Amino acid sequence: MKPQPSHPESGLPALVTEALETVNCIQMVLSKPINKKATARRKVTLRPVMIRDKQHYQLAFTRGQQEVHENLLPCETIQRVEQLWADLFQEGYLFTREADYHFQKTKQGTVQLKKHAPTKAQPVKVEAHNRTKQYLIPEGVPCRFLEEIGVMTQSGKVKSSQYRKFRQINRYLEFINDIVAALPETDVLRITDFGCGKSYLTFATHHFFTSILQREVSITGLDLKRSVVEHCQQIAENLACRGLTFQTGDISTYQSQEGECDLSISLHACDTATDAALASALEANASVIMAVPCCQNEIYQQINSPSAEGLLKHGILKEKTAALVTDALRAQILEIFGYRTQVIEFIETQHTPKNLLIKAVKRPAPLSESELREAVQEYQSLKTQFGIPAFALERTLGDRFRELSQSSGKESAG
Repeated sequence: MKPQPSHPESGLPALVTEALETVNCIQMVLSKPINKKATARRKVTLRPVMIRDKQHYQLAFTRGQQEVHENLLPCETIQRVEQLWADLFQEGYLFTREADYHFQKTKQGTVQLKKHAPTKAQPVKVEAHNRTKQYLIPEGVPCRFLEEIGVMTQSGKVKSSQYRKFRQINRYLEFINDIVAALPETDVLRITDFGCGKSYLTFATHHFFTSILQREVSITGLDLKRSVVEHCQQIAENLACRGLTFQTGDISTYQSQEGECDLSISLHACDTATDAALASALEANASVIMAVPCCQNEIYQQINSPSAEGLLKHGILKEKTAALVTDALRAQILEIFGYRTQVIEFIETQHTPKNLLIKAVKRPAPLSESELREAVQEYQSLKTQFGIPAFALERTLGDRFRELSQSSGKESAG
């Protein structure tokens, strides 16, 4: 087939941008990096999703050993795809209801486009993040713990003032549901919730495993405030929550009586308390770690990058950059310790500004020497790039981190 019309700047075929703009795209894949050594993105996949009743596209790609997702509006998606195509990739696949298209760059500087019969003729089910009927805890069905914490009435109706909390709980349970396969299938599930606060998500976790999955659990909610712990313990007793207890204690000094842990949760533990929770999870050899960080102040005080001076001179941008760098360092350390990590949106930003979730699942086998070396190098490069001399999680892990760094041939300087 002869080369087809292309976008004048990026070389992206016009029908590709039209498919994205009209939401005729079922799926798209960009692959075959122009420079395999220079790019960390070997492949980018794209699919349509609905978020807050608005059409979006979700881009998914791998950065090192970490899977990253981005949700963009159609106009933003077109700009991003044009940039990726122009700078990083030389081959792509577009799947529509009418046909499949394969496009690739040629040595002559043109784009060759081939049309094939559709292999995804039936449109994929567009994921809707806000359909009540898909909630794990449905509206209209009485739920005792939601009634107890004031979210629902006895008849199962969600109170108007509590609908955001109801939605957040269900969104959270979707993430929990996603990692069930990574948890042990037998015995009692051991779960720790660091910095549990008022614990409505702790109760949601208990409800999900015991009422929905019919699993036996041993859940410990930990918080510094005695009054909060006593209140939560009273609710647990009122609900007769078997296997759920609350303790007053500091995350940094907490030691589980059960030793190892299956699922470690830390939601909105402030600043370095998140690092203490992650260190405790690693010490307990948790199968799955889920953390929603909060108030990342440590890196804000240190971050210094001459190449990003134009970004860091603005206070609000420096704060956001420091938060992102902090979470990237945390995720990379988890990779070094043998976890497959994702940093994804937790809940919509209109509900809370703390909307990133670090999800880490223990790999079945340790990293190979080359994988460990690459993971450590990525971590050190990130610290160097942003002028970070020391990092709380690295310090907290102490000898354990140094031993891994040394075994990779690249000892930490933090």
